[in-house]
Amino acid sequence: MRYFVFVALLFLLGCGQNEERQKVDEIPMGYTGKARLNPYLAAEKYLNQQGWDVESSRTWSNYDDETQMIILPGSFLQTKGIAMRVLDWVNQGGNLVITIEGGEPDRNDFTESGSGMGVFEPGDYAGLDHALEQFKISSSQYSYQAAEDDSKNRGHLSRPWELVKTEEEWGGHSLEFEGEVGLNIEEGRNWIQNEDGKSRMVGLNYGAGEVLVLAHARPFRNPYLARADHAEFLDHLSGRYGDGGKIVFLYGSSNSFFGLVWKKGWMVVIAGLILLVVWLWMRIPRFGPILRDNLVKRQPYGESLITSARFLWRTGELEHLVRPLRAQLESEHQGDPASFYDRLAEESGLSRDEVVEAFTTDPPKDPGHILKVAQKLQILFKR
Repeated sequence: MRYFVFVALLFLLGCGQNEERQKVDEIPMGYTGKARLNPYLAAEKYLNQQGWDVESSRTWSNYDDETQMIILPGSFLQTKGIAMRVLDWVNQGGNLVITIEGGEPDRNDFTESGSGMGVFEPGDYAGLDHALEQFKISSSQYSYQAAEDDSKNRGHLSRPWELVKTEEEWGGHSLEFEGEVGLNIEEGRNWIQNEDGKSRMVGLNYGAGEVLVLAHARPFRNPYLARADHAEFLDHLSGRYGDGGKIVFLYGSSNSFFGLVWKKGWMVVIAGLILLVVWLWMRIPRFGPILRDNLVKRQPYGESLITSARFLWRTGELEHLVRPLRAQLESEHQGDPASFYDRLAEESGLSRDEVVEAFTTDPPKDPGHILKVAQKLQILFKR
């Protein structure tokens, strides 16, 4: 039977595809190293080569007047507090570029999955809601005709996208946008016109600074910087907003690590705290009155000696009770044993026979007898 199964497997393998097999296109799985973490690494290096002072960061710092332009994703403004800090910096003369979709670092440009968070619901990002409310900008559904691309082997760049052109005031650059987010602004500038008033890029003055809002971060991300006019647009943006100062790309989260843990896993945190309290309650000693242990039975010291003597008698080791005492007393002897016994008898008040018995009785007759010998040795010690 075993050989039959082996032959059947060989037959099935031989009936497979012929030598002319269909070629499979290899699609990149993503970047590695810093480019995997920082979606704006290519833009940062490109601007550095152009002579701009550029840096990237995952968190918001207290930026000073030397920082002229900050580019950040809308998801960075998670809380109203961080939004107020950003708006205060803009009000003092900073230039802010916000991308509603596609600016998150964990978004994979090498898949066919969705391009971002879409038209967000109010309350999803309290900080972004507050900022757009101050700018009088709203987002809505945006429908478009996907651009046709005849280039071959696009692979990971195959998501539907729209090719739009900015106003001539902004250089007339051709930009690619994904997603279905359209922007409406009440008081400001619409840099990409549409028939229904919706736009992919709007701007306005805010205090002493300026704000530019893009529907998607595709023009700035690593794999798309060399497409369309994205590099030229980034040059134009840097010359308009970043001249004479530093340019910063923010690609992380405004929350701290512990804030994210509480936001995403608060139930696990609470369960862990409860288990910790229970464990401490079980382990920490209680400082109340000590109860007497009734299971412990104590006996007089004399009875303990008798019990020990009986045990040593049964094991034949009874001489261990008196051997150390005899050795310590004999260490005082320097002359004739007879004179030593006489001297001990005179000093202790015992008779000479009792002293001799205490030193020479070996082996003892019984436990009671050895106890008497030990008592006599104790008297000799206390003489």
